[in-house]
Amino acid sequence: MNFEGELQSRYTMSIAAVGRDGLHASYSSVGAPVFAAAPGGDGDHLHNMVTALPPWLGRADDCGDVGVGTSYAAPLVAGVVALVLEANPDLGWRDVFGVVAATSRLPDDAGDPARSLNAAAVGHSYQYGFGVVDAGAAVAAARTWATYGPERVLASKTYANRALPDFGGAGETWVASTEATGFAGHGDFVVEHVAVLLTVAHERRGDVRVILERGGVESVLARDSPELGDGYDEHKYTTPRHWGERADAGAFTIRLADMRAGAGDGVFVSWTLQVYGHTAEPESGGAVLASDGAAPRAATAGAVAAAAALLLFGAL
Repeated sequence: MNFEGELQSRYTMSIAAVGRDGLHASYSSVGAPVFAAAPGGDGDHLHNMVTALPPWLGRADDCGDVGVGTSYAAPLVAGVVALVLEANPDLGWRDVFGVVAATSRLPDDAGDPARSLNAAAVGHSYQYGFGVVDAGAAVAAARTWATYGPERVLASKTYANRALPDFGGAGETWVASTEATGFAGHGDFVVEHVAVLLTVAHERRGDVRVILERGGVESVLARDSPELGDGYDEHKYTTPRHWGERADAGAFTIRLADMRAGAGDGVFVSWTLQVYGHTAEPESGGAVLASDGAAPRAATAGAVAAAAALLLFGAL
C-alpha cells in the first residue's frame, strides 16, 4: 500500500473491507497505511452487498446483490463521516481521523497476529487499521470531541551512507539507522501520522524490505516483492501506528534488508523522518467517549458534501 500514492497519503483514510463474518475480506489489501475497515462483502459468501438497482433494468424488486469490494466499504465510512460532521460541524479533517481512530473496534481474529499496541494504548492492524468503524460510537464521540489544535510537524534527516549487502547463503543482513534527537523536549506533542522519505541506491528496489520501529511497535513500510526499478529517491512511506503517542517517547529506528539474491549490493543513502501531530494542551483534550444515548441521525446534504471532500479510498 505504501506504493499507491493515494492510499499512503496522510490526507487519505484508506479503508479495508470485511466480509459478512466481520473478518478481513480475501481481496482487501494489507499494510501500515490502512486506517479502518467496513463491510464490503467477500467472495466466500453467496450474498454480499445489496443496493438499489437503477429503474431502467425493469426489475420488479429494485434491490439486488451487487458483488463485493472496498468500493462498497469506503462509501460506508463516508456515510459515518457525514454523521460525525452532522453531530459536530466544528470538526476539522484531522479531528475526523481522530474520531474514527478512537472509536473503531478491532475484531477477534486469530489469523491477524501482527497487531501492535503502542505507548498510548492504541491498537492497529495491517488488515483492519484501527478497526471496523462503529457509527454510534463515532457520533457519540464527535458530540463531545475537543478539537485538535493547529497541525505541527517535526522533521529530522539522517545520512546513513551504509552498504546494503545482497541476500546471501547465510540469509539477509539488516542495516539499521536511528534518528539521533529522539525529539527531546517535545513531550507536549501528540503524534498523528508518521512519514519516512527514503533514499536507497539499488539495482532492484523490490528486493528491499523496510521496517520502522519505536518502543517495540513496528511498521512494515515495504515488503520485498518482484518490483523492478532503480532504488528509491525520497520515496514517502506513511504509518499511523504511533497515533496518540508523545513525540519524545523514544527514538525511531529504520531497518533495511535485501531479501532476494542476484541484484548485487545496494547503498542505504539517507532517510527523513516526519512526525505530524498537535499540541496536547491546551488545544486538545482528545475524545470523551460517553454516549448521550441518542441514535445517529440522517445526515444533511451539507454534511454529506463535507464527508465527500475527505478522501476515502478502498484498499484494493
